[in-house]
Amino acid sequence: MSQSPIVEPMHPQPAHAEAKKSNTGCLLLGLGGGCLVVVLICGGLIGAGIFGVFAMIKSSEPYTESLAKAQTNVELQSAIGDPIEPSVLVQGNINLNNDDGKADLNYSVSGPDGSATVHVVGTKTDGNWDYTRMDATTADGTTIDLLAD
Repeated sequence: MSQSPIVEPMHPQPAHAEAKKSNTGCLLLGLGGGCLVVVLICGGLIGAGIFGVFAMIKSSEPYTESLAKAQTNVELQSAIGDPIEPSVLVQGNINLNNDDGKADLNYSVSGPDGSATVHVVGTKTDGNWDYTRMDATTADGTTIDLLAD
C-alpha cells in the first residue's frame, strides 16, 4: 500500500499583486507636523514677548508725555496735519531702577499731510522725569522742539 502525497490545490496569484504598504509617509507627516507645532509655539512666545515689550514702552511716561505733546503741538499739526497718530513700532530703550532711570526713544507719528519722527531722551531722578530732548523731525528735515510749549 503506497500512499500518494497530498497535493494542495494551487491558488493562482493575481497578475499584479499589491505591494506591501510603507509607513514612511505617516512617519514623515508626523515628524513634520510635530516640528510645525514646535515652530508655532516658539513663534507665539517670541511674538508675545515682543508685544509685551512694546506695550511696556508705550505705557511709559516718556512715551505718553511726548506723544501728548506731539499731538497738541500747533507747529507739528500744521506740518503733518491733524489728527496725529503714532506708529505701532517704537525703537530705543528704557532702563528703570526703583525711582531712577533713563529713556531714549524714537517713534514715528503721522498725520493726513505727512509724517515725523519723535525723539525723546530723558533721565528719571527720585521719581521725576527730566527731558534733555523731546522733538519731532519731519520728512523734509524740519525739527520741532516739543519742550518749547
